[in-house]
Amino acid sequence: MKISKKILMYLCIIILFCSCTKKDPLIGTWKFTYSQANNEADKYKEDAYSSYTSYITFSGDNSFLLVDNGQSSPITTSNIPKDSLSENNNNTEVYFGTWSVKDSIIYFEAQNHKTRPEFSSKIISMNTRNMKLNFPEQMQTKGVEFKYKKEDYNDVSRSKYNFTNNELNKWRIKSKSKQTKEKIRSKIENALEFSIAFLEYHEFEDKLAMTLYLEPLPFKFYGNGIALKNHYKNEKWNALFYDEEDASIAYDMLKKSFNSVASIPDEISKNPIKINLFILKETLKNLE
Repeated sequence: MKISKKILMYLCIIILFCSCTKKDPLIGTWKFTYSQANNEADKYKEDAYSSYTSYITFSGDNSFLLVDNGQSSPITTSNIPKDSLSENNNNTEVYFGTWSVKDSIIYFEAQNHKTRPEFSSKIISMNTRNMKLNFPEQMQTKGVEFKYKKEDYNDVSRSKYNFTNNELNKWRIKSKSKQTKEKIRSKIENALEFSIAFLEYHEFEDKLAMTLYLEPLPFKFYGNGIALKNHYKNEKWNALFYDEEDASIAYDMLKKSFNSVASIPDEISKNPIKINLFILKETLKNLE
């Protein structure tokens, strides 16, 4: 049976369209579930990750956000002593940058990692819902598989609230020199714009927003609003600035703006995410 040139052309267009729109199975948000040692010698290492929490959001534009929280981490080579954990020195890190895959290995290039801007993880197995990773370069995780479950199948880069966008996460990079007030204000604006995009994405998609992604912003998020933490209880936020003087200027600037937030409108007073968005947007608007 002969196929006409017109039908053949349509078939080619359909095949090309399908190949172009095929979604990478990694794209979406994954939540760490538990670790499992794949040999007897490494089984004792499972205890180190019993309180470990992690989320990874892979976007179609090859940007990522990785939340790393726990006393022992597969991303860093050093462990955080249990007695060092406190409100003033929390152990949550959020890395951003670009990702790529080759030969079943995910390569991360983090723009804000202090000592390891490049790290990788081997994909042991993966389907549309579950994934096992191993971080082969990290000696303390040798032989341990980290299991993740997909929480969100969306490609965040296709949303107008693309919170993984590298430009929205520049505030996470520590300043390398003294900053003018304009530069400090710009850094705060960037942080607020990120937090607004993050919450707006989750409101629009009707999804639960994990506030670990918002670290190390100097806020406490509650169901009925936001509290600004004390300046000296924000070591990781302060560390994003060149020195204590710049960090103090930034805090005073943010506090003045935060304290100028208008009263929460009655129509949103029972919607936690709308309340938090209102406060953040007002803080951004009032920033001087």
